[in-house]
Amino acid sequence: PALVPAAVPGGAAAVPGRPEPGARGSLALAATFALGNLPLLCAAALDDGDHGGPTVAEAPYHQVLASLQDPSGVFADPAAAVGVVLLRAADLERFGPVDDAVLAELGTAYPAALRALAERTRKPLIVGFLPTAGAAERFVRWEHETAAALAELPGIAVLGPDEWTRHHPVDEPFDARTERLAHLPFTPPFQAAVALRLAEVVRAVRRPAPKVIAVDGDETLWGGVAGELGPDAVDLTGPRALLARRLLQWRAAGALLVLVSNNDEATVRAVLDRPDSPLGVEHFSVLSAAWDPKPDRLAAAAATLGLGVDSFLFLDDNPAEIAKMRDQLPQVLSVTCPAADELDAFLGRLWPLVPAAATAEDTLRAHFYEQERERDAARADGGFEEFLARLELRVDIRELAEEDVPRAEQLVRRTNQFTLRARSADGGDLARWRQRGEVWTAAARDRFGDYGQIGLIAVRAEGDRLDVLAWMLSCRALGRGVEEHLLCWLADRADALGCTKVRLTAERTERNAPARRVVAALGGGRQDDERLEAVTTPDHLRAFRSWSRR
Repeated sequence: PALVPAAVPGGAAAVPGRPEPGARGSLALAATFALGNLPLLCAAALDDGDHGGPTVAEAPYHQVLASLQDPSGVFADPAAAVGVVLLRAADLERFGPVDDAVLAELGTAYPAALRALAERTRKPLIVGFLPTAGAAERFVRWEHETAAALAELPGIAVLGPDEWTRHHPVDEPFDARTERLAHLPFTPPFQAAVALRLAEVVRAVRRPAPKVIAVDGDETLWGGVAGELGPDAVDLTGPRALLARRLLQWRAAGALLVLVSNNDEATVRAVLDRPDSPLGVEHFSVLSAAWDPKPDRLAAAAATLGLGVDSFLFLDDNPAEIAKMRDQLPQVLSVTCPAADELDAFLGRLWPLVPAAATAEDTLRAHFYEQERERDAARADGGFEEFLARLELRVDIRELAEEDVPRAEQLVRRTNQFTLRARSADGGDLARWRQRGEVWTAAARDRFGDYGQIGLIAVRAEGDRLDVLAWMLSCRALGRGVEEHLLCWLADRADALGCTKVRLTAERTERNAPARRVVAALGGGRQDDERLEAVTTPDHLRAFRSWSRR
């Protein structure tokens, strides 16, 4: 009941109204046993019919640890979208005995190598422990301890030995003959079950991460109704604590947290102020405790954060609240949170892993919104131009360097409002701009704090004209003078390249009105035209003030 229908019973949720990511990119696969037909089965299970299945790149047989550490191996290949590592402790003795001391060393080496790989590549890893017939107790213990060491690491999903046939029953998983002859321990039906389960998890970990997670209080974030039992009596232990820890992981990865509870605010604050509460008031960018309809309050939270409601994931135990949210705000991914005894398995399906923060901006995002409340207070004290003067805004623009590329690619993927046109489906925009012209990145800070890397501009000189190939700004930088700083920079860049004109073109998308508004104000046409084109002078760019046209 918690998830919308998936392709396979019990599988990961699809996002209503949003296309799932295609199967482009390769799947890097390593195992401590012979893979047999598993690579082909994985490719077939991931074939979505439109893009086809991925290429499966296999690591050398029985060379898992070396493959994880190899800087030129299958896991380090830029084409690898997801890495899969399949382990059985018993296989470590395939070519000779392994005593307890060596086993302990491997119990440290494998998590360290996997963690280093996840941090180095910033790509999701799936680590699966496969069953062994009659496994020795010390091997079972090794697998449990290794899985526990990996379970809390960002960017890594862990699947236990019982995960493979829970939704895909198999009569006999083991084939003693093929294991003896070829170290291929599993029957074809079990290999198929493994491929199906891996496909579910691969789709889930490649799903776009939510920007905001909004969560209910009573019977969701805590057990019981706080207004009836009292703040000190609600349950924050067990599965509720697991949910709280997972939310904190998402926050560390760059997601914002919002609490939307039907309660008095004092009651909610009393729960979050408890010493045993993993989540405190300070962890929520918006805390909405009231009795107004939740869709209205979630829309207000989106406006406060300056984000679209389509970037929200909403968790609530009440199916009626979920139905209401889906009806009034269908852009929100609204998911029913199950009872406590099902919560652990539910979270494993919804979030097989929490991604590692890809950029410094991700780790600072929640802190930025705390600073934004201070900016809002300053804005309320006077006129807009006075507010801008008090901000003491500084914008640093520099040519894109290799260390800037991860954040630049993230801006291309995530920017929907201030962008001149839709991103290309193949994800190659940034590389093409770098080939065709210059790409520059913009960072900003003011007296309240650091915005981080918030903008990207690509330009190309064509005779006496400077063409703006791309211009995108993070929504958190809009409406505080950053646009004017960048227009002045464009004017300076045109002068430096000997250009007397600057051309900006914009193509209409569903959400890029802020960018179209600027191009229209520069003489590019009407804001709602399908295509706008402004050809103007550097002096006109320097004189432009967006707020004078509001």
